[in-house]
Amino acid sequence: MIGALIGLAQFGHAAVSGVEALVTRLTRTGIHLALRSQALDREAAEDIVERARARVPQDTGRLFSGIEATEVDGVWGVQASAVNPRGRREMDYAFLVEYGTRSGVRGHRVADAAYFRAGDPEGAPAVNPRTGRRYRVADANRRSGRTHPGTPPQPYFWPSVNEVMAERGLAAEALINEAANREGLT
Repeated sequence: MIGALIGLAQFGHAAVSGVEALVTRLTRTGIHLALRSQALDREAAEDIVERARARVPQDTGRLFSGIEATEVDGVWGVQASAVNPRGRREMDYAFLVEYGTRSGVRGHRVADAAYFRAGDPEGAPAVNPRTGRRYRVADANRRSGRTHPGTPPQPYFWPSVNEVMAERGLAAEALINEAANREGLT
């Protein structure tokens, strides 16, 4: 009976010391992964900036120089920004380059009251008094100052992000395997 208790105590001590060793290995692995993943994040952000700048169309260089990586509290981010200082609204046009724009008509509303006449009470559509045709589009009562042909999309940001993040996922997987092998956890 006493021998069984001593054997059980020795087994319990071995199990506890094994857990301590496992916790130590896991802690070292976690610290190693945290430090290496910060470097991996920084490299990924810099790579996204490099690839996006290689893809972006350049006219004035505002958008090219507006692509940058920033780090706040250990979290890396990449942004693209460009504002035309001569523009009336100081709008950031980075997304317009990425996604393109629709064609359109820019102009002013015609000041003729008859031109804005609503449809009759029975629900018949309004008719343009000058042409005799009914209004078909929202801009039918505009006089064109100029037309805009639209611009095709020129994706530079998201293709770069997608490529780099796929590569970062593979690098992170390799990093985890390397850390686990180094600590003998595999």
